[in-house]
Amino acid sequence: MKNVTLPALLLAVLLAPAQLLAQQPAALEIGYQLPPKVIVDILDAPPPPMAVISPAQTAMALLDRASMPKIADLAEPMLRLAGERINPKTNGPHSPASILGITFKRVADGVETKVVLPPNVRITAPGFSPDGKWLSFMVNRANGIELWIADTASAKAKALTAATVNGLDGCSWLQDSSAMLCHFVIAGRGPAPVPPAVPTGPRVQENMGKAAPAATFQDLLTSAHDEALFEYYATSQLATVTPAGVTVPIGKPAIFAAATMSPDGQFILVSRIKRPFSRLVTAFGFPKDVEVWTRKGDVARKIGEEPLGEGVPIGGVNLGPRSYRWNPIEPATVLWAEALDGGDPKKQVPVRDRVLSLKAPFAGILTSVDAVVGQQVALGTRLFVVDPHPE
Repeated sequence: MKNVTLPALLLAVLLAPAQLLAQQPAALEIGYQLPPKVIVDILDAPPPPMAVISPAQTAMALLDRASMPKIADLAEPMLRLAGERINPKTNGPHSPASILGITFKRVADGVETKVVLPPNVRITAPGFSPDGKWLSFMVNRANGIELWIADTASAKAKALTAATVNGLDGCSWLQDSSAMLCHFVIAGRGPAPVPPAVPTGPRVQENMGKAAPAATFQDLLTSAHDEALFEYYATSQLATVTPAGVTVPIGKPAIFAAATMSPDGQFILVSRIKRPFSRLVTAFGFPKDVEVWTRKGDVARKIGEEPLGEGVPIGGVNLGPRSYRWNPIEPATVLWAEALDGGDPKKQVPVRDRVLSLKAPFAGILTSVDAVVGQQVALGTRLFVVDPHPE
C-alpha cells in the first residue's frame, strides 16, 4: 500500500473543488435560477390596479402595475447626484415605478374603456387636469421621456411632445386646465461632461471648529465632475404645453427647485438653485433665488434668497424667507414663512414663525401675519397657526 503524506492529503483537498468546477463549466453560466412555477406565478401575479379619481368625481383611472421591476430596468445606468438617482439615458429618475396600462371607468354606470397605447411602454406621473377632462402622463422611452394626454371621455391618447421632457421635474397642470407647465431638456445642450483624465487636485474638506450637527444623506456630490453632471442634467427650460400640443417657452434655462403657476395663470413662482453646491446636503439644501416671473419670463419681483442649508439644526430650518407658495384662494398672492426662533426648534419663544404675503403686481408692502390663532397651514416642515382675517 502506498503511503500518503499529510501535505499531499491537504493539497488534494484544496484542489478538489477546483477540479469539480473545471469539469462543470456550464454550471457557472446558466443564468438566474427560478423557483418552482407555482412560486413564480405567485410573485408575478399582477397587483390590483391603482385607482385615481378625477377632480370632477365622474370618472376614475385604473392604473395597471407590474408586481416587480424588471432586471433590465434595474440594470440601466445610474448617476447619484445631490440626492437624486438619475438615468442619464432618459434624463429622468432611475428605475421609476412604471404603470403598464390605463383604463377609464365611469363612476355613474361602471363602464370601463381601456386606453390604447403603444406596446411595452412604461408610464409614470399620471395626473388629471383640474377640470377632469384629461389625464396627463409620461411615457419613458429608451432615449428620453415624452408627455402624453388621454381624453377621459373617449379614452384616446396622444403624445404632446417628443422625448425631451426633463423627467427630474416633469409637468403640472394650470388651474384652468388650459395648459401644463413643463420642464424640458435644453435643446442642443451637447454631450454630458466627461471626467478629467488626471485629477486636478486633492479633495479637501475643512472643519471650521464649531459644532454643526448634520443629518446623513445618500447620493451626495463628491467632486467637481459630479457638480458639472448635476448642472448638466438638472438644468431645464420652462414652457407651457396645451392639450393641442402647442409649446411656448418661458424665460431662460435654470436649475429649478420649484416652478408653479399662479391660480390666475399670469405669474410663475420660481425657485432657482445656484452655486455654490454642497457636498454635505442634497439639492434641497442648495442656495436658491426665489422670484416671481411673468408668463413671458420677465422677473416681476425677486422675493428673496435661501442660503446654503449646511449647519441647520436637526429638525430646524434656515434663517430668512422659506417655504414659498401661492395662496390657492387668491388670484396671485405669494405666501412664505420666516423663523423667529433662529431656526432652532429647541429654543423657547412665544412665536416660532411668521407668515408673510405679497399680492400682485408685487410692488407693494409685505403683509405680515404672526402665527397666533385660527387656521392651521403647513408650510414646509412646520405647521403654522394663521389668522386668515387679521385686524
